[in-house]
Amino acid sequence: MGVSVKMFGLEKIQKLRIQLPGETEEQIEKVEAEFIKFVQKSAKIRAPRFSGQLAESITFKKKNKENWELSIGAPYGWFQEHGFTGEFLSSAMPVAGGYRIGDWMQAKGISGFGFRPSGKPHPFVAPAIEQGLNQIPHMLQNSINNMDIK
Repeated sequence: MGVSVKMFGLEKIQKLRIQLPGETEEQIEKVEAEFIKFVQKSAKIRAPRFSGQLAESITFKKKNKENWELSIGAPYGWFQEHGFTGEFLSSAMPVAGGYRIGDWMQAKGISGFGFRPSGKPHPFVAPAIEQGLNQIPHMLQNSINNMDIK
């Protein structure tokens, strides 16, 4: 007395075993790109507005296979994110884009020869990263759902 078992579909399992690592890596790269784009967009929305240059200066690029770089091109971006010491600023001092401190003072209704800024931070990148990190599980799940194994 014997039992005979025939298994069908092993070719598909073999193909899946071969394709899965490459497909997984491709999907992870897509999630990385989606994450950095999400953080960039979120940071642009959160960036303090005066001339719009700070938001426009938020860019990203892929440095190499493993690393992405989010950069803030406006020289005052770091100070907006982390704060600064309140030094006396003259209304005639130039800022990026051909503007003067006085233009900003006028837009904010500040009068006088100069002013001492509060130095309070206005984070826009850190909250964007935090929100992006919260989205990673959803991004990965969508990526898994979109895997095309033949």
